[in-house]
Amino acid sequence: MQSMRYTPTELLPALVALLDTASVTSAAKRLGVGQPAMSRTLEKLRAVTGDPLLVRQGRRMVRTRRAEQLLPQAEAILAGARRVLAPEEAFDPATATGIVTLALGDDLQVMLSGALLTRLRKLAPGIDVRVRALTEETPRDAVRGVVDLGVVPDILEDYSVPGVDDLVVKRVYARKFVTASREKRPASLRAFLAAEHVLVSPRGEGGGYVDEMLEKLGQQRRVAVTVPGFIAALELVKQTELISTLPDDVVRVLGGRLHVQKCPVETPTLYMSVFWASRFTQDGRHAWLRGVVTDVVRSLGPR
Repeated sequence: MQSMRYTPTELLPALVALLDTASVTSAAKRLGVGQPAMSRTLEKLRAVTGDPLLVRQGRRMVRTRRAEQLLPQAEAILAGARRVLAPEEAFDPATATGIVTLALGDDLQVMLSGALLTRLRKLAPGIDVRVRALTEETPRDAVRGVVDLGVVPDILEDYSVPGVDDLVVKRVYARKFVTASREKRPASLRAFLAAEHVLVSPRGEGGGYVDEMLEKLGQQRRVAVTVPGFIAALELVKQTELISTLPDDVVRVLGGRLHVQKCPVETPTLYMSVFWASRFTQDGRHAWLRGVVTDVVRSLGPR
């Protein structure tokens, strides 16, 4: 018999319909095709399997022994294919398990941990949470799927960060800067320049938003101490006469009774943002996680 061109997976639905109904007419109706087309398909299947599959016995067709063996196998394969190609089931946090990984700066690790972990454990008790430090590698880790979400000031466009083009960045609230001190101090630029300052610099380098603006004014402050994170800066301000210009949300949530006043030089507004790899945007589990994290992050913003 002359060989025929076919795709085996395309023949599976017809094979199941033919063997299940043992009727060309009934199989054609089930699949919504004409009887002649189904007859031709049966011939293809006979050629492929090397077996008649259905043989006439009196007025009806019956399955051959080979067909009896093939039917459950074909049904199982077809059911598996349908499961693979079916739309994703709705994510149910109450029954979900596994791990979610968040990347947070030192400030947000403290500011978010209690409220966020409480919310996640209440809604999804079977999910474990891993928190990583926010680093230059975090965007690349997000693209790789190692990090599910990161929370960061929206400054990614200002730096050459590997993988940033593959990220989605969603702004949540505006973060502004204020000057914090242990005791109330004069709000003038002169008093500001006379004070000794704590500068937050992750790399230990000098300069920053405030120093750039002072330079434009032809002024300079004394940075007595640099620290890598906001938490350390807050503790120094609480325990010494040093002052520091810090994000307003950090001071409000973690500063306690520190005195807060407007910085006498202009500082930028940075939008606190949640970011993730764009390839996960349509994922139901990830969308749920983004919603929870974004909601808790929003609660840190201006009242």
